[in-house]
Amino acid sequence: MAVGFLCRDGVVIGADTQVTGANYTFPECKLINFEWKNGSGILAYSGDRDTFVAFSAELRSRLPDDANLTDQEIRNVLKECLAVSVEKKKAFLTIMGYWIDGERFPCLVMSTTTQRIIDVADCEVIGYADSPLARSCLGRFRALSHRVSVQQARLFAVDFISQAKNYDGQYVGGNIDLYSISDDPRIPSVDGSAIVREGKYTHLITSGTDEWERELERIKLAFDLSFCSLIDLDEEPSLSHLTGSAKSFRFWLTGKSTHGDHS
Repeated sequence: MAVGFLCRDGVVIGADTQVTGANYTFPECKLINFEWKNGSGILAYSGDRDTFVAFSAELRSRLPDDANLTDQEIRNVLKECLAVSVEKKKAFLTIMGYWIDGERFPCLVMSTTTQRIIDVADCEVIGYADSPLARSCLGRFRALSHRVSVQQARLFAVDFISQAKNYDGQYVGGNIDLYSISDDPRIPSVDGSAIVREGKYTHLITSGTDEWERELERIKLAFDLSFCSLIDLDEEPSLSHLTGSAKSFRFWLTGKSTHGDHS
C-alpha cells in the first residue's frame, strides 16, 4: 500500500515496507527520491518488485542531474519508463509527487493499469485502493474543508497505512516510510530523523514512525471515549480525558505546551 497527498505547501508520499510474494514476505522500502537540475521528485509503487527495479533504473537514466524539464516532459518520461518496464499481466502502479523550481505549487500524479498518467487533486491510495477501508479513509479525508499541510499529511499517511496493517496484515505490514517535498524550511521532523538536502526541497523520514502509530492510537482512543461519554444519557458528559490527551498529543507533536497549559 502507498498513499500520496497534495498539500498546500508540498507533497507527501508514504508506504508500508512489506513486499509480498506468492509464499513469502520481506521488508523493503518502496519509495525513491530523485533530483534533476530544476526539480525534485518522490515516488512509491505497488505491485511487482522486479518491475519496480527496472522502472526505477529507467527513471533515473532519463532524469539526469543536468536535465531541465517541463511538467509535460516529466509526465512523458514517466509514460516512457512504464512502457519499457511493465510486462503484460504484471500488476504495477505508481504515485509520484514533484516540484519544479520556479513553480508556485507542486504536482501529484499516479499511473493507472493502462499506464496513463493522471493528476491527483488531493489524496490517493494505490495497491489497496479498492478496499472498503481505503475508500472510508479517503472519503473522510476528502470531507475536510481545507487542504492540509505537509506536517498534517505525514500523520494522515501513517494513520491510513496503520489501519490497513491492522485490517489486513497479510498484504500490508512492516514499518512505514514517509517522503515529502516542501519549500517551507520550518517543517519539522517529529522524531528528528529528517534529511534535508541542501538547496532542494526534499525531506525524508525513514524511521520513528512506530512511535507515531502509537500516539495516533492513543488520541483516537481518547476521541472514542469522549464520544461514548457524550452519548451516555445516564451520566453527565465529560471531556476531561480528551482534553488531557489532546494536550499530551500536542506536546508530543510540537514539544510545546498548548496555550494556557502550565503543567
